[in-house]
Amino acid sequence: MNKLFNTPFENSLRILILLSFFNNPLTVDKITAWDFIAVNGKSFGLTDIDLHGENSFTICEYTARREQITIAVKELVLRGLITIEKSYNGFRYKITVLGKNIVEQFQTNYAEDYAVAIQKTAPFCLDKDERQLIKYINDKTTSKIGGTR
Repeated sequence: MNKLFNTPFENSLRILILLSFFNNPLTVDKITAWDFIAVNGKSFGLTDIDLHGENSFTICEYTARREQITIAVKELVLRGLITIEKSYNGFRYKITVLGKNIVEQFQTNYAEDYAVAIQKTAPFCLDKDERQLIKYINDKTTSKIGGTR
């Protein structure tokens, strides 16, 4: 299933869509966490569907997703589709005009569904930093697999 849904190309497209909604740059950790929450929105109780289908272990795939998103971010920077900015707590990424132009050309149901998921998860994700989002994912993962903390 990873080959179908989490290719570097698809991750790149999702990153561009996510960043196209905001003027403020985001860290890789916030991009990864927000993307993960948006794709699995129903599992988190924030959207009506999980974009990659429902799976009881989907929520446990966060660690692998971060590595894939990091690779996609590097490729997007090299292609001039996002820029990198230094901040006091690391690097942040922002979409370029070229990246926005590419997003405007996306006309698929998946791209539209993902954009809706970003909008629906924005009230929850916007006011949280990456640590809070990662903790939320970890807490949900623990409760889904029946563990305790």
